[in-house]
Amino acid sequence: MTALSRLSKLGFAVEVTPGTPVVPTVAIPFTKASYETIQDPLRDESVRANDSVLQGLYQGPSHSTWDIESHFYPDLAGYWLRFLGTDTVTAATATTLTGSSVVGASSIATTASIPAGSTIRIDTAANVEYAITGTPTGSGPYTIPLLQAVAGAPLQLQFAHSSGAAVTTTTTHTFRQNNTGVRPPSYTFTLYDAVDTRAWPGCVMSDLSIKIDPKGTVTFNPKFAGFPEQTASPFTPTYSSQQPFLGWQWLMANAGAPSTRGMTLDLSLKRATDVIHSSDGTQGPREIFAGALEVDGSYKAIHENQTDMTLFLNYAQLPVTAQLQAPPALGVNQVGGCSLAITLSQAGFHKGQRDLGSTYVQANYSLSGIANSTDNGVVQAVLKNFVTTAY
Repeated sequence: MTALSRLSKLGFAVEVTPGTPVVPTVAIPFTKASYETIQDPLRDESVRANDSVLQGLYQGPSHSTWDIESHFYPDLAGYWLRFLGTDTVTAATATTLTGSSVVGASSIATTASIPAGSTIRIDTAANVEYAITGTPTGSGPYTIPLLQAVAGAPLQLQFAHSSGAAVTTTTTHTFRQNNTGVRPPSYTFTLYDAVDTRAWPGCVMSDLSIKIDPKGTVTFNPKFAGFPEQTASPFTPTYSSQQPFLGWQWLMANAGAPSTRGMTLDLSLKRATDVIHSSDGTQGPREIFAGALEVDGSYKAIHENQTDMTLFLNYAQLPVTAQLQAPPALGVNQVGGCSLAITLSQAGFHKGQRDLGSTYVQANYSLSGIANSTDNGVVQAVLKNFVTTAY
């Protein structure tokens, strides 16, 4: 019977030992996914006194590939950003309300102080809401003003909260190259494709594309190479309940200066990845090895002055940062206030093309990340969300 593809379930987990399968712990809500187990054909084209070329066809070495496209969900993105390097966690501040609060309040009282500019989650379950903090006052209890993300205007609470309710800031995850020879993690992908449940162990990321467009959602497109598929047990997925980052939440900075000219940004991160077949007596690979990291990007902008073009003309190698900042209040039970900042602290602009083909003047640029001590490599990413453990 023909199977409905929307019934598919895709999950994965980080492996302890590369190539040794593990059961899925994370479900992936995807927009596109393709997968393939590749068996290189070994052809026998020996001359055998007949009028045919192919005399035999045999199974050669085998491996798999995965190509996934997904919206950028703040809680899932850290798994893909591990492609850059290790995750250094800056722990959240956790405290409680010292008194109850009412609907419409624009401040709360807490046991511990919370730094100004922090994104906080107030309460749990159906009473959860999010805000950005202003400058605290007092010496305990502390009065914490609540602000909106835009322009710092006061934010009014949507719910009443009881004394003792939990208040937590975001956890900061900083992804940087480690330069110690430690390679990116391997994953086991498990898929129910509405026909059968199969697993692909040993999957190592080779490419990660990040696309930002103010007219759409932010998308992540990771690609993997891995071991051949095998049978697996059924699993029950639990999907992210968070809203993905949206393109209009994009803030761009070129040469350290904010810019509202950005129209699209496509970043391509790559590690040359080799599927290594060796003398281990098996058809599958011995290992999947990911090489050094490189990052390139294409940036489309409104051309209303020479600021961006000058970076290309002077071959200036100055910082470029793309930041995504979700508003703190997104509605009932929707996680707000998460953010991502991707920085190329030494970005080389090596192409500048002006386009007069549309209603207004535009420009297209190419840029690449250059190794530097600030990033400890060519790029770094800082993700803030409510996941408290390292990815």
